[in-house]
Amino acid sequence: MSPVLRLVGLGLGPPEYMTLKAVKKLEESDIVYLDTYTSPLPSELVEFLRSRLADRLKLAGRSDLEEKAGELVEKAETMSVAVAVPGDPLIATTHIALLIEAAERGVECEVVYGVSSLSAAIGISCLSSYRFGRVVTIPREAGEESLRTIYRSVEENIESGLHTLVLLDVSDGGLTASEAVRRLLSVGAAVGGRFGPESLVIILARLGYADEVRTACKAAKVESLRLPPPPHIIIIPSQLRSYEREAVGKLMHVDEELLRPDVSVGMRRSRAERYIAKASSVFAKLNILSGDAETHRILELAQSYLDDARFFLNSQMVDDTLIAVSYAEGLLDCLRILGRVEFTW
Repeated sequence: MSPVLRLVGLGLGPPEYMTLKAVKKLEESDIVYLDTYTSPLPSELVEFLRSRLADRLKLAGRSDLEEKAGELVEKAETMSVAVAVPGDPLIATTHIALLIEAAERGVECEVVYGVSSLSAAIGISCLSSYRFGRVVTIPREAGEESLRTIYRSVEENIESGLHTLVLLDVSDGGLTASEAVRRLLSVGAAVGGRFGPESLVIILARLGYADEVRTACKAAKVESLRLPPPPHIIIIPSQLRSYEREAVGKLMHVDEELLRPDVSVGMRRSRAERYIAKASSVFAKLNILSGDAETHRILELAQSYLDDARFFLNSQMVDDTLIAVSYAEGLLDCLRILGRVEFTW
């Protein structure tokens, strides 16, 4: 067989999620390293691979894929070497590092994509894939400062009108959704953030397995859920659009009251829209009394803040909208007080 390094995705876990191409490429390889480090492996998947590959299958831990990556790639200079990876092979940076090492050595590479828990979670959540923000991961041993950083990312996504996909540590049996939510709520109580006990969360457990669970509830209720063992995934939605509320409500059987739009957000948005309309009206009608360069620069700056406010509003960033439009109003008021422009609000 021709020398090559293959990264082969195995899918969500059970053998039936492997593609025909994945099976074919593994069987064509001289040696197959099964990644046991980046994700948990069900025993039935290992048994399936052994039945197909026999002694060509080698279990690979962290040191094999990271510290000894050079040795692994070196073998691909003279034989066909495959690294079998749960999910999609390019989600973890560990495997991208293997491709870089191979490229530096001039080794041919081949990637066989697999079903990833990331794409599966976003898809089954019933939320728009275009409205997800930064993905975060909660490590099992995360300290207070690390948890605060993670919480800030969740808050930033919410403020931007974006949903948050929260991945949980899979090592040593995996971090449970209840433990992860409890830690986030503890941070939220300390900092007074938006995510709290009444917030909607979507809980996904063991995607792709026979005991898969998909449910949604208030954050305070996660502790009472009866969930199978990890891997678990949490999704923290931002403000839901109407079609998302309908999908989550009907497909996950969620109480309509839980999905009711946040009244405070709607009120702030209405106020932001009024402020933008008022500032736009002033720009259209104001009388410039001083034609000096400084006045024009300040007017241009005020206009740019107003443009920012419109952008933030379209991006569902209501608080940023209010801040930006207030800057525009402040600059206009200063020019009026200095007698450089004339207008009425």
